[in-house]
Amino acid sequence: MAIASALVLNLVSPPVNLEWLHWVAFVPLFVAVHDLDRKAAFRLGYLCGFTAVLTLFHWLALTIHVFGELPLVLAIAILALFASVFGLPYGLMIQFLPAMRRRFGAWWIPLFACVWVMAERLQPALFPYYQGVGQYRSPWVWQLASVFGSMGVSFLVIGVNACVTELVLTRGRVWKPMAVFATLFLANLGFGARRHANLALGDASARDFRVSLLQEGVTMQTRLYDRGEVVVKSWFDITHKVVAQHPELVVWPEGAFFYNPTDPELEPYLAKLAKNGNFAILMGAGTHDEHEDGTRTDWNSAYMFDHTGTIVGRYDKLYPLPFGEYMPWPTTYLRQFIASVGDFRAGTQLHVFEVDGVKFSTPICYEAILDGLMRDMGTGADLYINITNDAWFGDTAAPHQHAMLAAAQAMENGRPMVRIAYTGISMVVMPNGDITHYSKPYTEVAEVADVPINPVETIYRQGGWIFPWLCAAVGAGALAQLWLDARRMPLAVPERAAVTPAPPSA
Repeated sequence: MAIASALVLNLVSPPVNLEWLHWVAFVPLFVAVHDLDRKAAFRLGYLCGFTAVLTLFHWLALTIHVFGELPLVLAIAILALFASVFGLPYGLMIQFLPAMRRRFGAWWIPLFACVWVMAERLQPALFPYYQGVGQYRSPWVWQLASVFGSMGVSFLVIGVNACVTELVLTRGRVWKPMAVFATLFLANLGFGARRHANLALGDASARDFRVSLLQEGVTMQTRLYDRGEVVVKSWFDITHKVVAQHPELVVWPEGAFFYNPTDPELEPYLAKLAKNGNFAILMGAGTHDEHEDGTRTDWNSAYMFDHTGTIVGRYDKLYPLPFGEYMPWPTTYLRQFIASVGDFRAGTQLHVFEVDGVKFSTPICYEAILDGLMRDMGTGADLYINITNDAWFGDTAAPHQHAMLAAAQAMENGRPMVRIAYTGISMVVMPNGDITHYSKPYTEVAEVADVPINPVETIYRQGGWIFPWLCAAVGAGALAQLWLDARRMPLAVPERAAVTPAPPSA
């Protein structure tokens, strides 16, 4: 039953997207542990977590094997180690479920949902896959993320699973918690339907911003062996296919080429392309500073040429990807074994670009899934333009999962997002969660999208982001109560051995 819950999560996750299964995905696990002791519940919870992480992130092994040039057996072992670490929170949470149900009665349902959100908030994660984000294609449910973020939806998902569990275990005798969560669920649907419809109507005064969607249909294995001039020419060629559609901004993805755009052999051609097309160009490129001692410093950057062909800004990625763009201490000694790890430095400041009065920030790659950073990047910006390169993960679930986590930020922060991926998935996401463009991986795309500039302020941005911390306080209080109860429990007195009384003395 624990393994079944883990496998159902794979059906909820993209690209399958059977999000309706999410509302009962954990019921088998919860039923299986409801009457177990703490250690047995931990083991089943950990088994579920290990299996879920192992299967959801199976693509890690392929990426490590192909681009890290490690043996497949070792890559699978690393994946298993990853799953053993990040599956642990499942066990840590589930071990308390039976005790919470015994101690708090039907109140275990919201309290356990708080514990789950607490674990999501406190768990260090390179790829923060919160349960709630799995509802990103359910527009009425998903509007709750504009109030409490993705973890607010996690609270609702876990609460409903717990309600169904209680319904199964008591055969419907305990109905009050079901009534409460049913009311919350229906109220959220009503709120979501209204908000989604209102934002879909849009603002009559909002202008459309014409942005190119450019994506190549090559594999990263092919691209790595292409000569530099071949790569640059490919982006010039695909750009020429949209010139007649009169874009205001042409976007090339992360790593479109690895040269400095300021290189005197390259800059004039880029400037001419922008000037002749009368559009600005935002491009992902490498920045390399050569030093007198023969060393150099590298950044993963985004540059912009305006319609006159002048470079008007540069943003250096603030959070390089650990184990991809740099090797974090104290694991730097692993660099000698992993061929593809870069040595990029972190940028030092945010940058907001502007084209024809439209202001936008440019999260690079996985920066678009970092909640705190995206709130900062939304300040002073009308939209996000996320440039990324997911070709490293091959034609697996990874590009779909990465796109899902990025799409969540449009809802949470009330900013439309244009996502340009080297080989997909490229997409346009509106502040109400609607996805108006969604490309298939490894297919060439050359089109122009009209993106309404309609940023809205969300409750999440104005303070709703503290919801997970409130859940953490409530969840910690519940766990503290369980601990105090265990401390107060009297120690069991061992039974004395039976003693035959001595006969009375004469």
